[in-house]
Amino acid sequence: MSKIVIGNQKMYMNKEDVEAFSDMLKNIDKTNKEVIVCPTFPFLEYYNGIVPVGAQDVSINDNGAYTSQVSASQLKSLNVPYCIIGHSERREYNHETDEEINIKVKKLLENDITPILCIGEKLEERQNKLTETVIKNELIGDLKDLSPASVEKIIIAYEPIWAIGTGLTPTLEEIDESMKFIKEYVTTTYNVSKVTVLYGGSVSDKNIDELNTVESIDGYLIGGASAKKDAFAYIINSQK
Repeated sequence: MSKIVIGNQKMYMNKEDVEAFSDMLKNIDKTNKEVIVCPTFPFLEYYNGIVPVGAQDVSINDNGAYTSQVSASQLKSLNVPYCIIGHSERREYNHETDEEINIKVKKLLENDITPILCIGEKLEERQNKLTETVIKNELIGDLKDLSPASVEKIIIAYEPIWAIGTGLTPTLEEIDESMKFIKEYVTTTYNVSKVTVLYGGSVSDKNIDELNTVESIDGYLIGGASAKKDAFAYIINSQK
């Protein structure tokens, strides 16, 4: 079964880049492949109809006087089926808390949008053997008060923070251990039969073939490489 490929294009691309990228996506073979692209808000419409799209964040608020924010109901009105939340960059730069992320999860689910929930540890936490503790605590906060049916709808993206944009990745064994820990913890704690867990953190066309050998990985959340046409095309084509 092909793995899910999600491109988090962050704030890398301008209109011309997006137009060229969308042309590539129109022409690439996506048969039996799950490809999702998450551009910045202005470019959602450029991909909609070519591949499923996702937003890179959502407000904790409903519609109202909240300048610069975008609500879950607004995303729904644009037929946006996915949304990234809890990315480490927002946790760090915007001081986003697990309490806020939990609110966002609920807002998205109320509007039939699938949350792509990012979790992961910092380098010093990995070095101090706290990876599983950090993951567990984030999941406890982010999934608070959710029913098993709601938890099953969420896509979890494990992204070790120290591997994002650095070119560094955990060993395949370390990735496999984290994937299995997350799946076992979520299925046991929230009484669900299945959980989808992606890997993210310096995924590229250079290491995708090796990562594809890890059976516990259900797919990928890709950052920098998802803004490069040739690299992203290679990653898509590597999914058999």
